[in-house]
Amino acid sequence: MKTPIKSILAAICTFALCGTVRAFQPEMNEALHNLEEAKHGKNPIEHLEKAKHHLEEAAHNKHGERLEAIRQINEAIAAHRRKEHKLMHEHIERAIRDVREGEHDASRK
Repeated sequence: MKTPIKSILAAICTFALCGTVRAFQPEMNEALHNLEEAKHGKNPIEHLEKAKHHLEEAAHNKHGERLEAIRQINEAIAAHRRKEHKLMHEHIERAIRDVREGEHDASRK
């Protein structure tokens, strides 16, 4: 009887910790939100600038993914200004991937 209870408690603690790690990264979460908005919004530059700001304010524990995401955002902004919207979307997708990888790396610490 004790084994199932221990397993249930372990599962509950695991899920609670996963949520806690995500909660401790509000800047990364806000960056993701703004990147998603940039993909679909009417004014992508505004959302890209906000995402960049949140990444610049985020903890520097992402093994380089945070910096790479900022670089991708800069490239997306430049592509938008050149009216290369397909390329802009590609850079936004890469930035989203980098942010998610950075969150994953930070959660392993």
